[in-house]
Amino acid sequence: MHLGQLESGLEAVREAESIARECGDKYELACSLRVLALLLARTGKPVEAQAAFARAFQIFDEIETPYEWGKLWMSYGDWLCSAHSEHYFSMRAARDAYRAAIEHFDGMRAEYKLSEAQKRLVEIEARLKEEADLEAADAEIRPRPRRRPVRDIELQRRMQWAYETFGMVTRHKPLLDMLEQVAALSVSEIPILVLGESGTGKEGIARTVHQLSGRTGQYLTLNCSAIAATMLEAELFGHARGSFTGADRDKAGLFEAADLGTVFLDEIGEMSVDLQAKLLRFLENGSLRRVGATADTRVRVRLLAATNREQAKLASGDGFRSDLYFRLAHAVFTLPPLRERGEDAEVLLDHFLDVLGEEAGKKIRLSTSARSQLLDYTWPGNVRQLRALVARLVAQSKDGHVVVPRELQLEDAAAPRNFLEEMEEQERKRIVEALEKSSGVKADAARMLRLSRTTMLAKMKRYQIPM
Repeated sequence: MHLGQLESGLEAVREAESIARECGDKYELACSLRVLALLLARTGKPVEAQAAFARAFQIFDEIETPYEWGKLWMSYGDWLCSAHSEHYFSMRAARDAYRAAIEHFDGMRAEYKLSEAQKRLVEIEARLKEEADLEAADAEIRPRPRRRPVRDIELQRRMQWAYETFGMVTRHKPLLDMLEQVAALSVSEIPILVLGESGTGKEGIARTVHQLSGRTGQYLTLNCSAIAATMLEAELFGHARGSFTGADRDKAGLFEAADLGTVFLDEIGEMSVDLQAKLLRFLENGSLRRVGATADTRVRVRLLAATNREQAKLASGDGFRSDLYFRLAHAVFTLPPLRERGEDAEVLLDHFLDVLGEEAGKKIRLSTSARSQLLDYTWPGNVRQLRALVARLVAQSKDGHVVVPRELQLEDAAAPRNFLEEMEEQERKRIVEALEKSSGVKADAARMLRLSRTTMLAKMKRYQIPM
């Protein structure tokens, strides 16, 4: 890389990444990803570079090696304030990255690297001062918490990345981890299946995968539940003239129109079993035949699909061909409902109040009791429902209005349990699943859950899980 032989460097570091992954060496894997990110940036691939940085941060967070983590923060800062970062360019974010590097190096007395990071911090602060925005930038920085300040900086970086890349507002770590995995797979050819309740953002995930993929064809979508079963085949594969009443001309289907692009099939679980068989054949050989035609046509299309059906039922063949499921299941991601996303309900609530209020030229607030009622609600319609509610409140309120509980109009029947009970149920479920995977070995189950053994035993007692 230093010699400027970037393509050879990419080939070498990808080989290093492959070997480290095969060996299960997380330390070397993260180091390889750091260099890969820098090379991708230098070769004009900023989105892929960001994804590589994100994967490296995720791995170092798991193994906690301060020296290499500090180097990663410094490399990330160098990229953010360079021309190679393109639309990710941010001197403020670079400054935060250098500060994080300094904390790591200072904590382990790595004097040489510490002085390097401090020098970079001085330079970036000088650049910010020249642009006359240092004072405003400093005003935005909150006092650092006493414990693990680097984690707060890292969480803010990941939240900003999720919003800029996927348009998703979240601070929920499992969801952030999932988005990083999705971004990493976007550049591949494999199909992706997204599961989750209505309103969790499945279509947004699909759209972003296409944007990150670099594919040159169109991104086309179809809701399989919104079209009559008799017409769905013609919509997907096209039809020949005279093949049915009203077919007065040849027409290309969705897959042909999206050649070299991406097709997103929403609610694929509603597709008839017969049509599922034809879709499976198309995925296997890349050839399709229009309804009423005699010749096959080859196309290269990336298929993304989504459904709100449960994964276990899809795999078991309950109303869905199991062979099609396993053909789609190269990558399966389940988006969590809003009630399982920790603090995200409050984060999203404030986000929508700000964004929708600004669009309407209004600023409204919630009374303490109204806010509490919203945060205790289980949101059966998920993020879509929350956004719609805030949009209604903004539309019906005057500037400066304070919303009270009676204006919320929440349906109690839609939320039979409170948020705490829902989270406790999910925690109990995860502990039981970990115990099953570890064949009842509590120490192994605790490691899977990243809990201490004593903490897990206490939770087992609390939830009355057999010891």
